[in-house]
Amino acid sequence: MGRGINMGNVMSAPVEGNWAPAFTESYFQDVAVAGFKTVRVPMDFFGSRTSGDTSVYSKDAGTAATYTGTPDDYVVSSAYLDRVEEVINWGLNQNLVVILDFHGSTLKSEFIETFNQTKAPDLYTYPTSAKRAADNEKFRAIWSQIANRFKDYTYDLLFEVINEPFFNITDVEMDVLNTDIINIIRNSGSNNAARNIVITGGSKNSYEAPLQIGNSVIASDSNLIATFHYYWPRAFTASSSQNQNDYDWGNSSDTAEIDTNFDAVQSWSQTNNIPILLGEFGADNEGGFNYSTQTYGDFGGPDAASRVAYYGYLAEAALSRGFAFTAWDAGDESNKTVYKVSDRTWVEDVKNALLNAGTLGVKKVTANQTCKIYPNPASKFVNIKANAEIMSIKFFNLLGQQHTITDNFNAIDVSILKDGLYLLKVVFKDGFSTNQKLLIHNTFTN
Repeated sequence: MGRGINMGNVMSAPVEGNWAPAFTESYFQDVAVAGFKTVRVPMDFFGSRTSGDTSVYSKDAGTAATYTGTPDDYVVSSAYLDRVEEVINWGLNQNLVVILDFHGSTLKSEFIETFNQTKAPDLYTYPTSAKRAADNEKFRAIWSQIANRFKDYTYDLLFEVINEPFFNITDVEMDVLNTDIINIIRNSGSNNAARNIVITGGSKNSYEAPLQIGNSVIASDSNLIATFHYYWPRAFTASSSQNQNDYDWGNSSDTAEIDTNFDAVQSWSQTNNIPILLGEFGADNEGGFNYSTQTYGDFGGPDAASRVAYYGYLAEAALSRGFAFTAWDAGDESNKTVYKVSDRTWVEDVKNALLNAGTLGVKKVTANQTCKIYPNPASKFVNIKANAEIMSIKFFNLLGQQHTITDNFNAIDVSILKDGLYLLKVVFKDGFSTNQKLLIHNTFTN
C-alpha cells in the first residue's frame, strides 16, 4: 500500500458535488501518475442513500422490545451502489489499492453521535432503546449490502468499517461493532473471506485509537489492518482557525513528539502482529490560503516550509516503521489541499514531500557516498559495500519490526530474518544515510 492519499469531501458529503467536484476518472489517473499507490475514498451511506427512518423509534431506555423493524427495511439505493462501484473501478483500473471508507456527516449525525450523551444530548439514544436497536441494525444492514456487492472484487479493494468513531463511541462498543462487521463481511464469502479490513478502536483518538482495540477482536481474524489519524499538534495543523496560532513546526521537540507517539503504535503493532495504516494526517494550507477563492485566510496559517516539513516527516515516520499512509486531501475548497481538482494540478511541494521525503531528520546521502547491497535477493548472508564509514544498519519489515546491526557489516547473517521485503536504512558516521530495499528469501520454512 505504501504512500497514499485521501479523496475526501466528495462522496462523504450529503450529496456528491456539494463540498468538492464530483469524481471523474481523471482524478484517479492523476493520483496514479503522480506516484501514489493507495487511495482512501470516504463514502457515506446514510441520509437519502439508504431507506429506513429510525427516528420513528423511541430513544428512551428500556424500549428495545418495541422495535419492530427488520434488516429489509434498510436498503441502499441501487443507483448509489452503482456509483460506488464505478468509482471503485476507476481506482482499481489505475492499479491503485482502493479503501472503501464508511465516512460522512450523515453517518455522524444519524449513527456515531447518537452514542454520546455528553457531546450530542439531542441525538443521544440509550443503549436499551428501540432506536438504538434500529440504528445498529441499519448500520449492519448497510455493511451486508456493501459486502455482497463487492465480494468478488480483487484483494486490492479494502473495507474500512467506520471513520473516527472514537470521539463518541467507547472501546467496548467498538469491539462489538468491529466484531459484527468483520463477521458480516467474512460470512458474505468469496474474496471477502480473506479481504483486508481496516479497523480502529473507541474511547481515545489519534495514535491511541488502535491501542484500544480488544485482544479478542485482533485474535479473531488474521486479515485486519489497524488505523489511526494524526493531526497533532492542533495549534499548528489547524492554525488557519481563529483559536490556533502556532505557524511554525520542525524543532527537536516537535519531531520527538511524533517519534514517541509513532513508536507506541509500532510497539503495539509488533506485539499484536497487526499492520498499521496512518489513515489521515495533514496541516492547514500555507497562510490559510484557499485555492478555490485564491485568497489568504483571516487568521493566518502554517508557514510554507513548516507545512512541507510536517508532511514529509510524518510520511517517513510512518514508512520507516512499516506503516502505510493516506494523507488527508479534500481538494481546492478544503483547508488542507494537496490535489487541486479544478485544474488537475498539485500543491507541488507538499506532494513531493509525501512522495520523496527524507529519512526522519537524518541528512540524505550525497552523490559522493554510495552503498551497494548484494546479493539481492539474499539468502543466509548479505554484504554491504560502501565508500564511507557505516555507523549502523537497520532492517525494517512491512510490519515495522526492526533488526539493527552496529558492527561486522560484511557477510551479515540474515538467516534469522523471515522471508520478505525489507527496508534497510544505512546510517553513516558523518550523519548521512541512505535507504535500500532488500528481498530476503531463505531456504527454510518460516
